[in-house]
Amino acid sequence: MFHRFSTWWRALSVVLLSLATVTWPSAAQAETTAPVLLHQGTVVNLSRVGSGRFSTSLRIVHSTSPVSVQVSIFPRIIERVQLAPIIDGAGDASAPIATTNAFELLCIAHDKATFDVTILAHSHAATSTRCESSAASLRLSCSGSTCNGVYPLRFSITRDTSTSTLWSLVSVQSGQVLHPLHVDVIETLPPSVLDDASLSTSVLDVIAAHSQFPLALDADYRTLAVLQSSNIGYDIALRSALSKALQSPLHQAVVAPPANIDYGGLVANGLSNQVQQQLSLSSNILQQVTGRYVDSPVVLTGSPSLQSLRALSSMHVQDVVINDDSLSPAPSSTLEWGAPFHITTLPSITFLSTDSPLDDLLNNTSITPGERSVLALETLAFLHFEAPDAPAVRTIVLELNPSRTSATLESDFLNGFASNPFVVASSLAPSFESSLIGSNGAPSERTLVAPSTSVWTARNVNDLLTTIGQINSFNQAVTSTSVSNTLRVAVAQSEISGTPAAREDAISSATSALNAQLRNFSVNQSSVTLAGPGTALPITLLSSASYSITAVVHLITDRLTFPKGNTVAVTLDSQTKSIRVPTSSRGGDLTLQVVVTTPNDQVILARTAIQVRIAGNSVVGYLLSIGSLLVLGFWWLRTNRRRSKGRHAR
Repeated sequence: MFHRFSTWWRALSVVLLSLATVTWPSAAQAETTAPVLLHQGTVVNLSRVGSGRFSTSLRIVHSTSPVSVQVSIFPRIIERVQLAPIIDGAGDASAPIATTNAFELLCIAHDKATFDVTILAHSHAATSTRCESSAASLRLSCSGSTCNGVYPLRFSITRDTSTSTLWSLVSVQSGQVLHPLHVDVIETLPPSVLDDASLSTSVLDVIAAHSQFPLALDADYRTLAVLQSSNIGYDIALRSALSKALQSPLHQAVVAPPANIDYGGLVANGLSNQVQQQLSLSSNILQQVTGRYVDSPVVLTGSPSLQSLRALSSMHVQDVVINDDSLSPAPSSTLEWGAPFHITTLPSITFLSTDSPLDDLLNNTSITPGERSVLALETLAFLHFEAPDAPAVRTIVLELNPSRTSATLESDFLNGFASNPFVVASSLAPSFESSLIGSNGAPSERTLVAPSTSVWTARNVNDLLTTIGQINSFNQAVTSTSVSNTLRVAVAQSEISGTPAAREDAISSATSALNAQLRNFSVNQSSVTLAGPGTALPITLLSSASYSITAVVHLITDRLTFPKGNTVAVTLDSQTKSIRVPTSSRGGDLTLQVVVTTPNDQVILARTAIQVRIAGNSVVGYLLSIGSLLVLGFWWLRTNRRRSKGRHAR
């Protein structure tokens, strides 16, 4: 009966899967057949006669029927809020100022078509075609510099009776750009880059190829510790790609601890040395992994408190990149941005803020890479046009996460700087110059958003101190830098803002990481029999660790004495390690306590009790010896008497 039911169920499964394969591909095909913007020229430089062109590449899948395109241009963007509906795909609600004739694409190959659109201003210049069935041109009612700006574009793609719409942006420039916007690009490396190491590796390969493009890679100790210790192929490739990306002298590394670290709480509870550990940990591991050292700026994510910033100042931190969402108001929501500043009541640190809207756009995986690149470059162009004649340098800081971008996006975005006169890539350090503070009318001081309070209990402090002491003791004994770094990272991750319960859980995780290492060590519990007093005591230590560790063996009993001492220093560098300890007995059988510790005795690596038997000191041994002597004495006496009688007879 069971076999019949199984056969029936398998048959039903086959039918259901067959139906699924009929219906699912049609749904998937409907999603993938929508046109996609692969690439677009972002800047139209008007010639002396007032004309220029830009190219566009579309992916059009399964183009067996004719495909026509119509391009419309809308009034230029005046305020930044007008960019949001273009980025979201809703588009511009106003009427277009010019629209091309509908033209058929004649060059679709491998699901890709590239065509040109000409923009004309007070000009009747000829337009050429290479993919279009007829010339595609847009006429603007402007001349010279009055045409300058960023304009919304709408691509209407028609196939059969279906029309799809794509929204984009294009910049128009007449004349020379005298004051381009400086852009500091930071590639972030949070633990999420490990989720798809192959994707992150491809992005770092693109960065390595752009060796002349100045940028920064932030060093997060959580990610670096995994890359240092992992033997997985993907992680090894990512580690190698990181090293290559940092080979260019224009690619600097900067410290970026996790967002939720409570520096202020550490200082308030007498743990100032842990603040320094938070800063130096990334630097040390990065140097071990790549051979590169970090530069001075520190990148902070999240919303740090004023107390935490003061704690960093006490560690002589001078330059900090801070998330603009942690400021009130966010600089990106105003016209007063682009200059370094101080935080009110904290003049010792110079700050630069990121641009959250642009960061969100560049890391938005719901938008295709080609479209994201175009929209980001055009947003930068618009930010230039907000103050094109600013007397001092204006700087914008962008953070790209390789796990949320792609090699295509990064390549298009970085390459886009070469043809975009409105922006220039720059390094972080010059952007912090004190002469730029308060320039272009930007405020010289800004206010922090009040973060949620963070409370430490006495238990938090005591448990953290205990864990720090134990892990420091263990790390002094091991030879593996990757293991010691993993444990240091576990401690560092526990020094978080938030509730005492959350912090206690994090401290417990660090303790568990240490205990996982301690489980590698043990002592052979087999009983030992000594041949007699003064016999050396054999002790066998066991290790399943892949690294060596220095330890001290403590022998505890009041029934044995140890002429050379009851402690023995030993290096566990193999799976088994045997030692022999000279002894002298004070009694019979005994139980020996064996405790193995780190050299400073703060951490117990292993402990056990061993039964010791001393054969030479047993009662049975004494009785046998006495009996043997009596037998020998009786035999000698009897033999001696017989000899005496024989002599008298003769």
